[in-house]
Amino acid sequence: MTRVIIVGSGIAALSFIRHIKHEIEVICITKDQLSKNNSNFAQGGICFSMHENDEGLAHSLDTYEAGAKMGDLSVIQKVIAKSYPLIQQLIDEGLAFDTNTANKELDYAMEGAHSKARILHSGGDQTGKFIAKHMVAHLSHPNVTIIEDTEVIDLLKNTENEVCGVLALGNQNEFHTIEGDAVILATGGINNVFPTHSNIPDTLTSGPIIALHHNLTLESMEMIQFHPTLLGKPYEAYSLVSEAVRGSGAVLVNETGFRFMDSIHPMKSLAPRDITSRALYHQQMQGHECFLDISRIPNFETRFPTIYAAVQKHYPGAMKEHRIPVTPGAHYTVGGIQSEINGKTNLNNVYVIGEAACTNFHGANRLASNSLLEGLVMGAMCADKVNKTITPIDSSHFHAGVKIPDISEETIHQIQQQSFEILGVERNGQQMKDYAETIQHALLSCPLTEKVTKSNWQRYCVAKTLQIICESALAREESRGVHYRIDFPIQNSNWQNLKVELNSGGNENVKSITRQRENHSILH
Repeated sequence: MTRVIIVGSGIAALSFIRHIKHEIEVICITKDQLSKNNSNFAQGGICFSMHENDEGLAHSLDTYEAGAKMGDLSVIQKVIAKSYPLIQQLIDEGLAFDTNTANKELDYAMEGAHSKARILHSGGDQTGKFIAKHMVAHLSHPNVTIIEDTEVIDLLKNTENEVCGVLALGNQNEFHTIEGDAVILATGGINNVFPTHSNIPDTLTSGPIIALHHNLTLESMEMIQFHPTLLGKPYEAYSLVSEAVRGSGAVLVNETGFRFMDSIHPMKSLAPRDITSRALYHQQMQGHECFLDISRIPNFETRFPTIYAAVQKHYPGAMKEHRIPVTPGAHYTVGGIQSEINGKTNLNNVYVIGEAACTNFHGANRLASNSLLEGLVMGAMCADKVNKTITPIDSSHFHAGVKIPDISEETIHQIQQQSFEILGVERNGQQMKDYAETIQHALLSCPLTEKVTKSNWQRYCVAKTLQIICESALAREESRGVHYRIDFPIQNSNWQNLKVELNSGGNENVKSITRQRENHSILH
């Protein structure tokens, strides 16, 4: 029996397991618990545009426009088309998407940067949880093993240099070698590398680090989406306040009641997330506090039960004033490990799906409620690819082991505390150059160790991930989508069809800018 190892347990991973052949053994490894992932806590909905009867055209154009015209339209259209039967299957199986109280038909909601109401929710603001719970309940695969609290830190390779499994750290920092004929990385995003973020897991994913170690290409890592409305204040955020709240009528105001988005964008408080996040940031830099005015939303506590509970816990007086304090925070990794939409990478037997991947579906900014959709599609398409191509890999002789810089807690704290100021919603070239040098010095000046623990591995991942984001952001000398540079504030049309790639070159990162859909590259 062939065996596949999937790293991660979110929607993309569950979709993969749902569609993989029963004859293939599945080992699912997660660094936390099965239910502790960003998919399970996704408040926003899932886009379902089949009812628009235009073969996904309007949805595709909205995705392309929100991505600052950097996405690949052919990829966008294919992913949206593939999503229709997968979402319809969930509906047919009885997944309880929210319906209109009047006619009991599906309740399609509006969210930021959408031209039409096409977002389905479940349980109000618990869509991710409901979808994940439904998919787990409907898993029929007879041979799935779940390994929790185990962090994958490297890939195993045999004497033929073929990937044949993974190296992982257990709860007591013991090493585990787990063999398999294919490895699927569904490791999620890197947003919790920033102090203020919406991610649920406390620990940072290893996906990009593993990829870089094995010369997989990282693409568009400068594109980190900052959500404008995290509950809280700068450096003191608690949880996400879904885009659906603004879609239901909430408006952004400062402490004086001024609706600052009205003069910034035609869509006002429903403007794309990058524009809205910068607007909030500017208000805060001017000394203002920012709020969501929810006075127009009836029955808020039943429409958004999760958000209501969080507000009551942290700001119990806010509901009486109908104002929720909000601040921008890192929310979604638009870039990732370069792959096709079926997860295929340039390393045989290794696939990447979901938020960990970069297929150029999102371009320079993710459209609201497109992430669960992408996870469903990539998981299913990857399973189909693996079903057709998996073959036994010799793992009788493999080599494993990593050596990393042993960075101190104090050094990492100093580096991480500067991350939002330097790599957040606004960036500056000179600051980023100095920051990159600081990180490089930290990585090179500390001793190397083969005694890898979860703690020192996490510290290394934080430093290396911030270095990756910084180098990518320095390479893109324009402002586009979620990437805004005050020293290059204009969107440059010459960069529209260019993407920033990072590859490993020995111990050195090689920045590469490659023209999309063309055989042209510029190496720096």
